[in-house]
Amino acid sequence: MRVKIHTHSREWDRFVREDPGAAYGHLFGWRRVIEAAYGHKPLYLAAAEDRGSEKIRAVLPLFRFKRPFCRPEWISIPFFDQAGILARDEEAGRFLLEKAGAILAGKGEGRLSLRQDRGFDASALAMDGRRPEIFRGKIGLSIRLGPGPQKMEALFRSKLRSQVRKGLKNGLTWDIGKHRLLNPFYRVLSRNMRDLGSPVHSKKFFKGVLACFPGQAFICVVYFKGMPVAASFMFRFKNRIANPWASSVREFRHLNANMVLYWQMIRFACNLGLDVFDMGRSSRGASTHRFKEQWGPEETPLSWYTWTLGREKSIRETLSISPWKTLPLWGANLAGPVVRKYISL
Repeated sequence: MRVKIHTHSREWDRFVREDPGAAYGHLFGWRRVIEAAYGHKPLYLAAAEDRGSEKIRAVLPLFRFKRPFCRPEWISIPFFDQAGILARDEEAGRFLLEKAGAILAGKGEGRLSLRQDRGFDASALAMDGRRPEIFRGKIGLSIRLGPGPQKMEALFRSKLRSQVRKGLKNGLTWDIGKHRLLNPFYRVLSRNMRDLGSPVHSKKFFKGVLACFPGQAFICVVYFKGMPVAASFMFRFKNRIANPWASSVREFRHLNANMVLYWQMIRFACNLGLDVFDMGRSSRGASTHRFKEQWGPEETPLSWYTWTLGREKSIRETLSISPWKTLPLWGANLAGPVVRKYISL
């Protein structure tokens, strides 16, 4: 085998779409989205057959994540849950990990992080004589979808169904689209993130997702009297649709805006004929986890592996910054993307 650096998408994405263990974060387009929005440099590595053949056996999308006053870390990939090594077999996965470690050591970089939750067990693999630290603080939640919205609705508890109906009776309306809904989506997201004490992603980041994945990215917005009060960003990949970002305005939660938002996303996925609605990640026991539990999802532990080389110290990240809640919204929206750039969660 040999390692190659990929700069073109066709061969890479063909491999990703054919592999049953792939996640949407493995797609080549994220290379363009993340670099354009935040300037993190990509290094997309593939293990190929010996010379004379271009057949890919494993891929690893990496980004050079440079924080102020810290040595660079290489992450597969920042801001998402699942995008580590994707390999046809154990041999190819190990080969690519070893080559990635050698390349980064040659660059004098101090840390390699893989968000590797399926398909490849990296826990026993040593690098520079060290085994990885394993972070298991997050879980993924997903719902198996029925053959249609009506039959899917019948599977939910009566209390859940009544909460959705109450929201609709309260006058909530909804819309699903793309670019035309970006502004109302961002209005809700940025307000909610400020209220939670968390820096928000840049609007440029979401514009990039819509531009790079025109057939896969969707936005859902719930309105009350014409005002956006809940919103989400969805991404379709194979037989699944994922919801990595969802928010609502606190003052309108008593109207069951969140319940209507999630039900409309589930209806949308059912009408597309998809099999799985991926609700994204949560910390076990957190309020977001408790909310998602109402829908009866399956839970999957997420495992993130980090090899620290040399004398580097571990980095503990958080999206929770209490003083952030006191900022005026315009200030949080101005400063948020600058800070969010350096938080890989």
